[in-house]
This record gives sequence, C-alpha cells and structure tokens, in this order.
Amino acid sequence: MSEYYDVILLAAGSATRFNHQSDRNKVLMPLKDRPVFDYSLSMFLSDPKCRNILFVTRETERPLFEEKTKDIYKEMPSKIIWVTGGKERQDSVSCALSDIRGDKSPAILVHDAARPFITRDLICRLLAGLSESPAVIPGIMAKDSMKLVKAAVVDQSLQRSAVRHIQTPQVFRTECLLEAVTRAEEEQFYGNEEGELVERLGYQVSVVEGLEQNLKITTAMDYTFARFMVEQQQVDR
Repeated sequence: MSEYYDVILLAAGSATRFNHQSDRNKVLMPLKDRPVFDYSLSMFLSDPKCRNILFVTRETERPLFEEKTKDIYKEMPSKIIWVTGGKERQDSVSCALSDIRGDKSPAILVHDAARPFITRDLICRLLAGLSESPAVIPGIMAKDSMKLVKAAVVDQSLQRSAVRHIQTPQVFRTECLLEAVTRAEEEQFYGNEEGELVERLGYQVSVVEGLEQNLKITTAMDYTFARFMVEQQQVDR
C-alpha cells in the first residue's frame, strides 16, 4: 500500500442534468448541516496519508467554495490547493496534475465531489490494490439487464455478471496517470473517466468492490435520495 497520496477533488462540473433551469453547482447544495462537497473533503483532510487536496472548481465559484470552507474549518486547511477547472473533466484533471506542489506522492486519487458517501475502508482497499496494478477503480455489479444500443435498436445483450458500474475515487500510480493524461492530450482523445485513459495505453486496470451507498448526485432525484440517507443515518463512514 502506498504510504502517501494526493487527491484531485473535482467540483467544477455543470448542473445541466441536475436542473436545466439553473446553473447552481450541486456540490454546493446543503446536505443536512453542511455542503455536499464537504463530505468527501473532510474525509481527505482527516486522513494523515493524504498530503495534498487539489480542489478543482470553476473560477467564478472559487470565492463561494473558499467562503464555505473557511466557515466550516475556521481557517483555510493547508492541504488544499485551489485549481481552476478546464472545459471538460479531463482538462480539469490535467490542470490539477500541473499544480501539484513539491515532490509528487507515489499515488494519486481522482474523486468526484458529487459522491459524498465514500469510506475510509474503500480508500484503503483501492490503495492496497496498487501493489499489483498501476490503476485501481471501484465498481458495483449491475442489477438490471444491460443492452448495447445503437440508433435506438438493441445491438447486443451484455452478460450482467461481466458488467460493472464504475465509481470514484479511482487511484493510480502518479506517473502512470501523468503519462495517460499527457498522451490523451497529444492525441486529442477524451475519455469518460481516468481509468479509460490508462486502459487505452495497455496498462492493467484492476477493479475492487465499490459501495452501493457511493452514489453520484447527478439529478434532483439523486439529491433527494442523498438527503434521505443522511437524515436516516444510513451512511457508513
């Protein structure tokens, strides 16, 4: 297991799927007594193995994130490095990698701030996997039947046991992720997530069991469900 790691905490996404009438960032929404983003931020701040938190936001929202963070912690935590996000998710990751201070940690995590319910155990299992693979990602089994669809017509039925819903955080050997992001930029390739960038270079990407509770708040329904989980204390930490 890597002794130390850095984390890229992505909070620069748009809210187009959350509410088409508003561009309010969903991770700034309240979840009980604190904003969504703080659930994962606090996890990394309290972990002595986490050296740097590269907190990626939109430039226009930076003051609001800083204000809320100071309100919670009374002063700005020294681990946080503020990064201005790019146009796409991959651009934001690239910006964060460029802003790491000092010597890079041997491992780096990439996490969506819109996934508030990560656990210390999941982080430990991901880091432990780096002893065998340069990239480790969490996934949960599909419950529904899965179809590959082209032009609204079923092209192929997928074997459910072989399909996983992929989550974050995803963890990488730092040099491996740097190589994958750099190559993608050079070839103008955009992937859905960072594991895909590493995979396309031929590196092994291992999958560990993710968490049912590790939902991503993407829609208004997701937010309603997340509020219910917190209020009913149905969340492990």
